[in-house]
Amino acid sequence: MTQFKYIYFIYDADGGILNEIKYWINKNILKKGNACELCDISHGKLFVRLEWLKFIKELKSKYQVAVLHRNELPMKIQERNFQLPCIVGETDNELIEIVNKTTFKDLENLSNVEDLKAEFFKQAL
Repeated sequence: MTQFKYIYFIYDADGGILNEIKYWINKNILKKGNACELCDISHGKLFVRLEWLKFIKELKSKYQVAVLHRNELPMKIQERNFQLPCIVGETDNELIEIVNKTTFKDLENLSNVEDLKAEFFKQAL
């Protein structure tokens, strides 16, 4: 079993209030741009999902957890050029992709927090 110290959930979207408003308008009103699969799982049309907050709280009891946007990444993650969105675990020695972009796209059932949680624990343990 891999001993992760940190878990990073990384959105394929930029953070900051103006970027989040722009993303929401492009996705929901203009129907253009690329949607972030992790955003779709963690957020409804207007607000963060309660199930998402519970999942993150559960993980924080075991790991240090960061939920980041692509413009907020530490250099050590930027250097790895992970395709986004993804979930990355950090051990003492390395960064390991736990759930990658392909998994987000390929798993049609990965459309809610419970599915993501199941996939996370399947891959992380």
